[in-house]
Amino acid sequence: MTKTKIGIIGCGKQAPKHISGLKKITGIEVVLTDIQKERAISLAKKDGLSIIEDPDDLFRDPSISAIDICTPTPSHAPLIKKALINHKDFFCEKPLCEHVDDAHEIHAMIQKSDCIGMVGFIYRFSSVFEIGHSLFNDVDKNGFSKAMGKVVSAAFRIGGRGSHQLWKHLHNMGGGAINEMMVHMVDLCIWFFGEVDHVSVITNDLLRPTREIQGIQATVDAEDFIMAKLIMKNGVSVFCQADLITPAFTQYVEIQGEYGSYFASIQPDMPSYVFCEKDTGAYKKGKNNLSQGPINLFEKQMAVFIEAVRTRQQPDRCTIADSVQTMTTIKKIREEAARQ
Repeated sequence: MTKTKIGIIGCGKQAPKHISGLKKITGIEVVLTDIQKERAISLAKKDGLSIIEDPDDLFRDPSISAIDICTPTPSHAPLIKKALINHKDFFCEKPLCEHVDDAHEIHAMIQKSDCIGMVGFIYRFSSVFEIGHSLFNDVDKNGFSKAMGKVVSAAFRIGGRGSHQLWKHLHNMGGGAINEMMVHMVDLCIWFFGEVDHVSVITNDLLRPTREIQGIQATVDAEDFIMAKLIMKNGVSVFCQADLITPAFTQYVEIQGEYGSYFASIQPDMPSYVFCEKDTGAYKKGKNNLSQGPINLFEKQMAVFIEAVRTRQQPDRCTIADSVQTMTTIKKIREEAARQ
């Protein structure tokens, strides 16, 4: 098998996760680059990889099939556009970019090219959320879930302590709970229920304006707590909460239907189940426990991307079109938050 060469740009926190996933795939060669050369050298030495000193050479090298972008959000759009101009497939960590106009431009560019593009919304690869996607997309003639009926209420929650990197708490660097956390839940909402019709912000706060980051006391300005209500085009109302103040990471989705419940979490120590008031064929009456097992979601994610690169078929999830919808909703949330 001819090796597929992937160039990773950005050697911070996310890159090792991508490297781990790519190393599990047969016939993959990974090279690294970073504007801070010493970071690339350090990570390359640790993982036994080679580096490209000038990041621009990553895009010019004809032997590199795809660019894997693990840099801060403000750099995403220019790097993606550079990849497409140079006829490179790309994988980009979420979010796709900062501005919806850039998202539409990237979508138009990829439609006119034969390039593969994918965005890293990792929760779409969790088996319990794959089940949720199937559950709410297997509908009757009225558009209601065959297993649970009409959705009565839905809550999507994610919270973490933040404080890993200063830029994640600065507005001008694309930080904040909306970009860092809520975007994951909005993406899951859209995957489960389709397009968002209306957005209202319940609260938008900065509760910790000073925090210790990497041993240094810092003053920050990006929101760290956000709660919004999304009304989907299919009529479902979803409450989304995200924050950067929760010391113990928390994430779950809870949905109540007319005759069933769905609860799922990325966390293995939280219960995940489908409860049905009657046998449905797919699910028995009562509680059906869901298990996702010891699967590395980054490995699964990168395997889907490489399969798309090799087959020249766009991936079945996390597409650029998906991200345009998610970013459009995030823009509405930001606009509503700014009005408060």
